[in-house]
This record gives sequence, structure tokens and C-alpha cells, in this order.
Amino acid sequence: MRVGRALAFAAAVSAAALGVSSGARADGLTSDESTRLVRGDVVTRTQQLDRGPRHYVGGVSYAIVDATPAELAALVDDVSTWRRILPRTREARRIGTDGGDVLAEITHGSLFVSVGYTMRLHREGNEVRFWLDRTRPHDIDDAWGYIRSQPMADGRTLVTWAILVDMGNGMLRDMFESKVQQMALTVPERVKDVMVERTSRGRRASR
Repeated sequence: MRVGRALAFAAAVSAAALGVSSGARADGLTSDESTRLVRGDVVTRTQQLDRGPRHYVGGVSYAIVDATPAELAALVDDVSTWRRILPRTREARRIGTDGGDVLAEITHGSLFVSVGYTMRLHREGNEVRFWLDRTRPHDIDDAWGYIRSQPMADGRTLVTWAILVDMGNGMLRDMFESKVQQMALTVPERVKDVMVERTSRGRRASR
């Protein structure tokens, strides 16, 4: 999947905007959803998209994280931490670069099924776009999206995560598509948990 299509998705699904107060507001969200964000909840919106023979599921999710964009960039740019922030991930490792993009090999699985693929990660400022490298072996048909960090006035950061996945025809779609869609939108919550752990370790180390 090329960067242009990922950009089209980003524009169509969400245009998150920074609030000027101690809270944050994501454009298009209701006042109730914005209140939930400030309260500490993760706000999710599911999405389905058909493009020719392809059927994508996923959506966008928002969370406010007690970290700076620089701290979140350090987390996201460390490919090994994607094992923590992507659900059911057995392995996440950097295998090289291509044209300035990082190539990351990802494997998800359980006792009964294993799915692997390679993602291209492209950073621009506080946003990392990702898409499936279809020139390499892949057990899903397509995937693309982005993770974006936006600073808030109170020092925290609004994180926006957007993803669409085409699992292809067959058993994977029939058995796991709805579960994959649900789990794929939990990434901001996982990012929050990892940042809390890192902050706690840093505080203990400084004592």
C-alpha cells in the first residue's frame, strides 16, 4: 500500500486538532466523547471500507497520554516496543530501511494461528504512517494507517491511532475479522500502559 492511500485514509477518517486549554479536542468528536477523553477514557470509532475487491475493517481511536510527543516518538521509533503496543504480537523487529522508511517484521499469533507480515514505517514530524510491504511475504492482504502525537497545553499529549486491515478471503476473515477490528483499536490504551511503566521505572531509578 502506497503512502498516498494512507494519506487519503488519514484525511477521510480523522483530522485531530489541538485544544488551547488543559484539555484536547479532536475534530468531529461529540462533546461527550471529548469529555470522556479528558477524563482518561479511550474514544474509538470503527470503520469499514470497500475498495474494489478489498474489504477493510478498523477505525480510529484517541487517548490522552501523560507524556510529551518526544517521549512518545522514542517509544514508537523503537520497533521492539511494537510487540507491547500491538495486540497479540509475538515478535516485532526492525529488519532494515528502504528510502528512509523503517522496515519492521511483525508476527501475531496464538496457540492455533500465526500471522506475519512486513510494515513500512514513515515518520513526518509527530506522525508515523505505516503500510504493508506487499513485496515481502504477508499472511494478510493489506494494512495501513498512522499514529499521531499532538502536544497539549498541560504537557500531556493527544494520541490518534488509525488503522484499516484487509485480512483477505478465507478462514482468517471468517473467524477473526471482528475480533481483529476490536483489538486493533486498543493501541492507544496499550501506549498509555507502556508510558506509565516507563515513567514509574524512571522515578524509581532517580531515587
